[in-house]
Amino acid sequence: MAIKAGQLKERADYQAYILEMLRKENGYQVRPSTAYDPGYGMDVELLFSFLQATQPDALARLEKLYGDRTRQTILNYINNEVNKKSRSLLDVLKHGVEFDNGVSLTLMYRKPATTFNQKAEALYQQNVLSVMEEVWHKEGERIDLVIFLNGIAIFTFELKCNTSGQNYEDAIRQYKFERDYKTRLLKFKAGCLAHFAMDLNEVDMCTNLKGKYSFFLPFNKGYNDGAGNPTNPDGLMTDYLWKDILTKRKLSRIIENYAQVIEEVDEDTKKKSVKQIFPRYHQLD
Repeated sequence: MAIKAGQLKERADYQAYILEMLRKENGYQVRPSTAYDPGYGMDVELLFSFLQATQPDALARLEKLYGDRTRQTILNYINNEVNKKSRSLLDVLKHGVEFDNGVSLTLMYRKPATTFNQKAEALYQQNVLSVMEEVWHKEGERIDLVIFLNGIAIFTFELKCNTSGQNYEDAIRQYKFERDYKTRLLKFKAGCLAHFAMDLNEVDMCTNLKGKYSFFLPFNKGYNDGAGNPTNPDGLMTDYLWKDILTKRKLSRIIENYAQVIEEVDEDTKKKSVKQIFPRYHQLD
């Protein structure tokens, strides 16, 4: 269902179109925003559905230990691990969590190098991608789209529609001046891996929201050795985002191999700083 930019008159039209493409082409579950838990940055119901489908024995062992407190204990434990100075959401996704009794929970299954390991391939296929629209991450503040992996929020999107007089720069201003970056969803390292400001033609992203000091980088394909995106005779200039990047295969590859949290030391001041790295589009080639 190819669509042209001129057919989208409002942001809501664009948003609805992306939701439909994610559902139809990429197998996403479209979840109600009421399922979002702002304290944990998760779709709790979907997280436990994934855990029950893939790790029932581990859940059973935890239930023996914690009884009717099992679900809350798991949520608190994951949240504490994500917020540790020594860890991050990315680290927890990659390596899971281990409880004091030795029980481990995997929060994302890696794609095996080959399909010969049928069990590993089957588990990888059970990773669940989902999306919510109009997500209230705190009272009075709503995000246009949030992408989830196994019930855990990993990306946010603020969308603008050029035909209605706004563009991605307005979305950037929204992130900088109208969004509380200290909430669980937007918090550096513990919140989403990247935040995208997007219109019908261009995409920018940021991995560390910090108000007016937030720094956005282009996430465009480039055009004629320059900025922006090439014209697309078959649809929108930004459709590579859901056709290529937001697929199960590519997201797995990015999280496993490209996204990083690194510590740097300034050669002059010797001060340490932490950066969350998410590859730009051209770096994925």
